[in-house]
Amino acid sequence: MSSSMIDELMTFLDNSLTGYHAVDNVRKELLSKGFTELSEKNVWMLESGGKYFVVRNASSLIAFGLPACGVEKIRGFQVYAAHSDSPAFKVKENPEIGKEGVYLSLNTEKYGSMLLSTWFDRPLTIAGRVCVEKDGEIVSCPVKLKDNLCMIPSLAIHMNREANNGVAFSAQTDMLPLMAMTDQADGEKPSKGMLHALVEKALSGDVLHGSRLLSYDLFVENCEKAVLAGVENEFIMAPRYDDLACVFAGLKGISDKSAACHINVLAIFDNEEVGSLTRQGADSTFLKDTLENIADGLGVSAQVYRTWKADSFMLSADNAHACHPNQGGKADLTNRPYLNRGVVLKYHGGQKYATDAYSAAYVRRLCSKCDIPLQTYANHSDIPGGSTLGNIAMAQVSMAAADIGLPQLAMHSACETGGTRDIEYLIRLVKAFYAQPNVGENSSSYLVCTV
Repeated sequence: MSSSMIDELMTFLDNSLTGYHAVDNVRKELLSKGFTELSEKNVWMLESGGKYFVVRNASSLIAFGLPACGVEKIRGFQVYAAHSDSPAFKVKENPEIGKEGVYLSLNTEKYGSMLLSTWFDRPLTIAGRVCVEKDGEIVSCPVKLKDNLCMIPSLAIHMNREANNGVAFSAQTDMLPLMAMTDQADGEKPSKGMLHALVEKALSGDVLHGSRLLSYDLFVENCEKAVLAGVENEFIMAPRYDDLACVFAGLKGISDKSAACHINVLAIFDNEEVGSLTRQGADSTFLKDTLENIADGLGVSAQVYRTWKADSFMLSADNAHACHPNQGGKADLTNRPYLNRGVVLKYHGGQKYATDAYSAAYVRRLCSKCDIPLQTYANHSDIPGGSTLGNIAMAQVSMAAADIGLPQLAMHSACETGGTRDIEYLIRLVKAFYAQPNVGENSSSYLVCTV
């Protein structure tokens, strides 16, 4: 992969501290590429060949490019989906906690399944979004406080001799971030409102002028920058690699490719790490509403829209576990992806992944035609794996779908590791996907096997 593209990916990862920042960065990039922002509160009037996007709740975004052909020649949708959120610590209301009469810590809770031990002794910041009242309206604004604002100190080995023998950590006791010192004698409510004051200070004067801070969604995030590692810089180490690397690939694909006889769609959902059961998650009506709004905006009947769905395809992109160098026994016996060996096609017998024989055949054929290396992943049969957004989204809008991702190590760590060559393979796959004619499942698409 070119060094400039890797640099661009690393900058995107560094600047996308939360899903709110990731979507804001995607929004700015789409605007620079000629996309028009729409609102779900308005009726859409769409033009042939147009490029548009819509944002829901500041943390989910769906972009789409219309083909320049006539509406009667459109066959369906090509959907590439990923998610904007990553595991972190969510800041609670009234978060300031006094400790020992001299320390000021923050009350937080886990967001998503986290490798807790990886969060100790790292420089952390606080970021997210705030809602302010401005001119009678509630306005959402992304916010980031200064780098190295807080940390979660570990207990010295001298005070916990069993620390290297497997220790259970309490999110409420062991994982509270230390933010400041306080001179108050009674440590019950020191510097109450300090975080509120820091947030107000971080917001621009234009945002706060004549406005009132009402509420926030704030997270404690790793503010370390992405770095390259390995003898030949073959590794990338970064917070939030899962799943922002897949978001980045989707953004590069839809920005660079024009639709042919189908509608290209980039869907970025929030809250995948906590089950997608929100109005901006994959289990919401966001994708369904958007596709219906597209059909309405093009003056297409419900009957035609249903034929479009039947001839559509989704690539659900969420990273996959690479075979671990020190724990190879945790991987499946025969489906063992590795870093820098290609995009991963994910299977699950219990349908936690949407891949089936038909959708796998399409992905394999596309990768073969475009000389893109492809690997396969399945869970070790004795180790339950996670889920992703593909099968969840299909409950709302049904179409042929496959789950893919980038191989990575240390998933859900405060700092994750991927392969620098794999992101190039995924970007090539996304561009090839958007450039293909529609290949939704129909009677003429089946492969007929004879014995």
